[in-house]
Amino acid sequence: MKKMPAISRLWWRRPKDTNWAELSPGASYHGMWDTVARFAAEIRASDFMAEMIRRRDAYGSEGVMGALDCATLYGLTRWLRPAAIVESGGYIGMSSAFILKALADEKLTAAKLYSIELSQRCDQGALIPDELRSVSGGFVPMRGNVEDFLKRNALPSAIDMFLHDSSHSYRHMFWEFRQFWPRLRDGGLLVSHDVQMNAAFPEFVAKTYAHDKETGRLDAQRTSHYEWGRWGYIGFAIKKG
Repeated sequence: MKKMPAISRLWWRRPKDTNWAELSPGASYHGMWDTVARFAAEIRASDFMAEMIRRRDAYGSEGVMGALDCATLYGLTRWLRPAAIVESGGYIGMSSAFILKALADEKLTAAKLYSIELSQRCDQGALIPDELRSVSGGFVPMRGNVEDFLKRNALPSAIDMFLHDSSHSYRHMFWEFRQFWPRLRDGGLLVSHDVQMNAAFPEFVAKTYAHDKETGRLDAQRTSHYEWGRWGYIGFAIKKG
């Protein structure tokens, strides 16, 4: 197998005491798959997962993220160890709970999850256990339109992770990807739920590629992602700054 240019195939995971400014631009993401899979398997078999499924089913599972996708989201969050996260479509808090659980398990007490929900009819964050909701005020519920929050500069200008789980129309998904991709730091994660519903996610990822005009081969220096993938109904891309 040929070695990919500019990206080594060494195992890499962000050390716990490393901040974003210290990350090497040439860091390899080859080993992330095993790490995310291990974290996902751990949470899938945990009492926390069983309790969250019980809460979800008691409340009503329509429109709520399933177990596999929750485990994937948890694994990605633990692997990344983000300090600032924005999610659109937080709804009753299934995805929020697994993000917050990952932050708690990594002891990231200063991390913030800004959870945006448009609907006035749902009990935003209702599924989140009290012990996760209260940890250092890490859960920041925001009721309203994503567009309005962006216009008012009510969201952090630089974030480590963005999760799309609001309107799954092609137009809105693509719009959110374009809005939040520039806000992601180098190595940050753009994550989307329900990527199977339309072509917004694969088309957005395709636009982050750059190829040599003569050979057609990948130009790793100009390509603006390190890695991307899909697991279940979760799609993600790691931004290259």
